[in-house]
Amino acid sequence: MGTYLGFDPGGYEGHGNFGWAVISGDRWPLSLVDRGIARHAQGAIEAVSSWMRNNEIDAVGIDAPLFWARAGDRAVDQELRNAIHQRGCPTPGGTVQSVNSLRGACLIQGMLVAMMCQEQIAHKFLITEAHPKALLWLLGKSTAGHGPNNIALTDLYGYIGDRAHGATDHERDAVLGALTAFAMHSRQFGWRDIYGLEAKPITTLNPPPSYWMPM
Repeated sequence: MGTYLGFDPGGYEGHGNFGWAVISGDRWPLSLVDRGIARHAQGAIEAVSSWMRNNEIDAVGIDAPLFWARAGDRAVDQELRNAIHQRGCPTPGGTVQSVNSLRGACLIQGMLVAMMCQEQIAHKFLITEAHPKALLWLLGKSTAGHGPNNIALTDLYGYIGDRAHGATDHERDAVLGALTAFAMHSRQFGWRDIYGLEAKPITTLNPPPSYWMPM
């Protein structure tokens, strides 16, 4: 049975807005093993450290940019905007923003937690960028009258089976990151890696990340 980590970097350090989650399983719905919020990347890594020591982590999903285009907007972001627009998203540009318009917490803390995972997980594992709000549109959970901010983790029962009550938005997004990691590792039907759309992407991760989405 696989074990997957998800992270949602965001917010100001003092507010504890860095979501993290651990899930396990080999088919939908997966089990939510643990979840919580931290103040920063180091705190999130410390929160999942026992799982990294005692379990083989199969994949990690992070809600933050893990690679950059050499000029202009990323091709993957353009592709996502088109996809969620077709699903009825009224503001695709606001949902999938340009990397250069994002706050530092997402940009820096996301890459930090990715690098720390690669440092601390000794065995080979997969890492994917995730975009929970876009994912909710692609999964058909978000609609024009019921946007991502109105969707709780309990609304994802077909994907996550338990311990969902009372989760914050940051924990929900961390779980969605972990679900993306599972979909990547198991190569779920209907999902694909859009990382290959980017021409010569730049990343600090070695090996480089993927970007799996149901599209």
